[in-house]
Amino acid sequence: MNRNFILAIFANTFSISGINVLIPVLPVYFLKITNNPAAMGCLIGVTSLTAFLLRPVSFTLLNRISIKNALITSSLILAIIVFLYFFNKRFIPLLLLRIVFGLAFVLFSISSWSLIGTTIPSEKKGFAISIYTISFQLPSFYAQLIGTKLSGFMPYLVAGSFLLASAVLCIFMNDIRHSDEEDKHGFFKTFFSRDLLIPGIVFFLIMLADASITVFLPIVAQIRTISDYGLYFTIFSVSTIIFRLIFGKYYSFSNYGKFVLLGLVIMLFSFILTGLSKTLVLLLISGFLYGVGLAFVGPNMYAMVLERLKHFHINQVIAGYGGFVDLGAALGPLLMGIIYQYFKDYGLYIFSAILIFIGL
Repeated sequence: MNRNFILAIFANTFSISGINVLIPVLPVYFLKITNNPAAMGCLIGVTSLTAFLLRPVSFTLLNRISIKNALITSSLILAIIVFLYFFNKRFIPLLLLRIVFGLAFVLFSISSWSLIGTTIPSEKKGFAISIYTISFQLPSFYAQLIGTKLSGFMPYLVAGSFLLASAVLCIFMNDIRHSDEEDKHGFFKTFFSRDLLIPGIVFFLIMLADASITVFLPIVAQIRTISDYGLYFTIFSVSTIIFRLIFGKYYSFSNYGKFVLLGLVIMLFSFILTGLSKTLVLLLISGFLYGVGLAFVGPNMYAMVLERLKHFHINQVIAGYGGFVDLGAALGPLLMGIIYQYFKDYGLYIFSAILIFIGL
């Protein structure tokens, strides 16, 4: 692991920490301002939708500046926006801030993944990605908890400080540029290429199903009177990290597809079990299985895409693949909301399991 890789891990950990601190804060804050659940949902979801729509723009920006400068700039913009949230009490200014936040976040995401994709040798990509993605899971241990314990301006101050720390770490990276690499395909040709389209659709389906957990599990757990359901996310994070560390060394090009299929099967059973869970024990087992499944699918799917499209411009590949993730994250809450309204909790997780089965 080289210097840039290590700095990228810590920078991403700080960045995700800053974002996660506000996960329990922003919905309450936005609902208080708008007094309208639909408007609140719009403010929450517009970031992912913006990230999806503006990925080609982010690619263009990244081609004009270095990866290092893109990481620093995007982290600073994210920090400034987080500070500004507290001082804006109207819908339109907040909507504009959320749109800019989405653009800055996707620029940071593409830049950091481009750094990983260009500095890690092919034979080590699976393991490196497995290690790197831990930085997405680690903040779940503490960031949301911090957000629930703070009030007033403090959660925004803490979140912004995490993001500023991320920018500082990026300053010490070695500079990497991609401007000399010719893009022979373009964003949309890359986006619709078979080797990206099929894995992208699979992960799009996963993100649709994921909304039944991230958005609706608290509601379902309260209806089923399952206390301490928050432990689901802790168990999920622990199992994801442990299995990525244990099995990451076995991730190689010849095994990527096998691990992806195994992970999807495990995720399928996890959603079925979540739908049947009426006790905390069963719910935690389903969370454990979901974490294991994602540990197998996430890094192997991404590494497989990078290897199959290594003759394409890496920034375009990352932008395109991430676009499927963003679109799933944006549409998932809306789709699952409709399913929940008409088919309730059991239908919600049956439908999620069907989505994963289609991915198989």
